Amino acid sequence: MNWENEKLWAGIGVEVNASLSSREMLYKAKLDWEVSKIPSQRPKSHANQETLRFYKAYFDCGNAEIETVGSLDGARIIWSLARLNEDFVLPEKDELKGYILLASRHENREKIEVHFLTLRSVSNSMLKISSKARPTVKNSFRRSFKSTLPFLSESSLQFDEDMIQRTKKTIEMGRAAISAHAKEAQLLTEKKVTDQIAETYMNEVFKQDSEDSEEAKQKAKANAQSALDAFGNAPGQNLVSAQMTAWGLLTAVTYTADRLGKTPDSRLRQTWFGPNAKIKKRALELALKLL
Repeated sequence: MNWENEKLWAGIGVEVNASLSSREMLYKAKLDWEVSKIPSQRPKSHANQETLRFYKAYFDCGNAEIETVGSLDGARIIWSLARLNEDFVLPEKDELKGYILLASRHENREKIEVHFLTLRSVSNSMLKISSKARPTVKNSFRRSFKSTLPFLSESSLQFDEDMIQRTKKTIEMGRAAISAHAKEAQLLTEKKVTDQIAETYMNEVFKQDSEDSEEAKQKAKANAQSALDAFGNAPGQNLVSAQMTAWGLLTAVTYTADRLGKTPDSRLRQTWFGPNAKIKKRALELALKLL
């Protein structure tokens, strides 16, 4: 594995800020196309605009700083990341930044997924953080489309008081979850491990079920070895926080899992929504068991 620390969404997402309108974000992310020329059907660009308009309003309501907008899987997934300013620093300036991820994986763009995650600055590896917040929210900016009527202006769509309070509560829960994770992470940096513990841990993280194919088992074994190599050599593993610690085991897995996949698109999809997210969740659970 080549050791590098580029953000996983580099080249997939585009940087934006709150000063841009949803239309400008749409254009910058190259999501302003229309695939339908049939008058009775909603242009996909309008659906995308409703999605980004909702993202912007949601982040603004929760005082989260929008940073990136992008798409995956041929624009079937529209996503956006915002900083929560819920950061923490572990020994030797090992910095973790808190983010909220909104993603729409449905054709009608009505169901929005809400995820919280941390980004380790030194390696740009990510970890989704479980919270008590509801995992989805309805896009209240979706409107019935009629080809004979003009689209609603952006200023006509706003959150009502109930939506404002629910949004703030959800984001507060996300911040609380990241704060709790920060305490766990500190404990993990203080837990020393041996080479034998590291090898056993990696094998457990990537272990396959007995009924899985031989090919799957061999792939899992190779991934476990890659993570073991990352434990000593990946970016940030030389820091005091990670050197022969349980935290170092976890960060080696997150770094490795983020880079499993054939294309940048598939790697990001799998690390946010697919099997690689499950690998990292298991890695966190097993790391905490070492305490």
